[in-house]
Amino acid sequence: MHPYRFSHDLRVRWAEVDAQRIVFNAHYLTYVDIAFAEYLRRGLQVSDGEMLHTVIARTTLNFRQPAHYDELLTIWVRTARIGRTSLTVLFCICRGEDVLAEVETTYVHVDVETGRPTAVPDDWREKMMAYEPGLTA
Repeated sequence: MHPYRFSHDLRVRWAEVDAQRIVFNAHYLTYVDIAFAEYLRRGLQVSDGEMLHTVIARTTLNFRQPAHYDELLTIWVRTARIGRTSLTVLFCICRGEDVLAEVETTYVHVDVETGRPTAVPDDWREKMMAYEPGLTA
C-alpha cells in the first residue's frame, strides 16, 4: 500500500470485541504498538533491548470503520519524520482494501534509567533513512 513499505497482519481475538460486537477502541493502540515493534524488529533489524528506549508522547487516531471478531487486519507502518529525540510514525489499519483507522504517533527516544529524552541513535537514523524513501530528518 503506497507509500507504506512494511505491514504486519493480526487476527481480531474474541477478548478484543466489546458489547457492540466491534473491536473496543483502545485495542487499536495495542495493534499499532505490536506493528511498531515488528517494524523495528523485522523491518529495521533493531534489537529488542533497543526498542525499550522508545515511549509514546502523543497519538492521534482517526476511526473510519469498525473491525469485528476473527477479521484479519493488516497494519501498515512507516516513519514519516525523524527529529533529534523523536520519531513520527504513521499507521494505517486495514481490512483488505478497506481503511479502518489511521494513526499518527510521536515516539520519544529516552534513557531507560532516567526517562529523559536522548538523541535518536545514528544507526536508527541511518536504517530508517535507507528503509523509508523520501523520509525527512
